[in-house]
Amino acid sequence: MSAPVVALVASIPARRRSCERLLDELSRQTRPPDGVVLVLDGYGDDMGALTYHPTPRCPLPLIVEYRTVAPRGAGARWRATDDMNAETIVVTLDDDIMTLEAPRLVEALVAVVESGDHAAAAMGRSADGKPAPPGDFSRGPLIYGAGCGLTVRARYLRGLSAFADEVKAAGGPDALGLLGDDDALVSAFLWKREIPIVHAATGNIYPAPNTQASSYTQALAKRGIDINAQKQAIRKVTGWPWRVQ
Repeated sequence: MSAPVVALVASIPARRRSCERLLDELSRQTRPPDGVVLVLDGYGDDMGALTYHPTPRCPLPLIVEYRTVAPRGAGARWRATDDMNAETIVVTLDDDIMTLEAPRLVEALVAVVESGDHAAAAMGRSADGKPAPPGDFSRGPLIYGAGCGLTVRARYLRGLSAFADEVKAAGGPDALGLLGDDDALVSAFLWKREIPIVHAATGNIYPAPNTQASSYTQALAKRGIDINAQKQAIRKVTGWPWRVQ
């Protein structure tokens, strides 16, 4: 019997409609996820919070939702994997992407993971620093997998929270916190555990209109923060061989 495939989706209130669109698109993939775990960042709760945002409509089975009152950042989504069965294949997705040109996105990512002891990514960078964008061809092994599309068995993420704490204690960033570079931390963690990340031929995915104003990149730019600064700090602390060309 094959392992269950779970979509792990983090969402913020400003993107609730975009999240609903994504979930609908996922239900029409050639290999739809068996269920969805939603991490609803800053959605509030029904225990007296000043603001409460309804859960995005989900046509797929909703396994569980994790809500926070105050924003904690997309990196908090990774902590949800602690509660998953070890063999579960986790497909991590952002709430602002469109997959209409990638109907085999989930199928392609899962196929790479099922082929061996690999993680899969829809995009990222290879060891020589060259970008590996989403598309119809695989660029092979990656040293960095972007969080959107990063797919891995839950057991390979055991110990990630402790690793994040160690990196922070050693002078690195709070990578699973607000505005943290969780993609880089997870990539470094998999590298330390000798779990290869393989670029999957997923087809093209791209940002939905009117969502980039609330993106991680824009949030860093508004604060004058170099988008690669946390990656360099994680490299310094862990030895992860990040480079950009």
